[in-house]
Amino acid sequence: MVRKTILALIALSFLAANRPDPPVARAKGDKLTPDHELSDITGYYTCKGQEVGGKSYSGIAVISKKNDVYLIQWVVGPGSTFLGVGIRQGNTLAASWAMRGEKAGLIRGINLYKIEPGPRLIGQWTTLPGPGVYQTETLTFLKGLDPSDAE
Repeated sequence: MVRKTILALIALSFLAANRPDPPVARAKGDKLTPDHELSDITGYYTCKGQEVGGKSYSGIAVISKKNDVYLIQWVVGPGSTFLGVGIRQGNTLAASWAMRGEKAGLIRGINLYKIEPGPRLIGQWTTLPGPGVYQTETLTFLKGLDPSDAE
């Protein structure tokens, strides 16, 4: 519990130091998604990333929302499933997560995403224990949540 709190505090400190740029007004006919459409990022996403050493992975992520908090579930590779909790500030989403590792016991991680039109989330992540470097991940929107999926 203490380690999860520390990860959340680190994410909040990073977010406070790196506040997102204010929304840019868009001209009519602009092909980019209007800023108000970026407000809802809940839904199903393809998940593609790269680990240290260049090993690629892919999977599915589901982002849902409960009040002000985002819940994220990743299913990566042949059955690695883990859950995270996230906080959004503007066009930035930070999420912490934990999963049982085969050799390392409990693995804790944090992801930091920039939210782009689409929506598409471009991010970096790291783990503890881990190599001490960032790895990359992109979530690309597939479809919205069914009303029965939303909490």
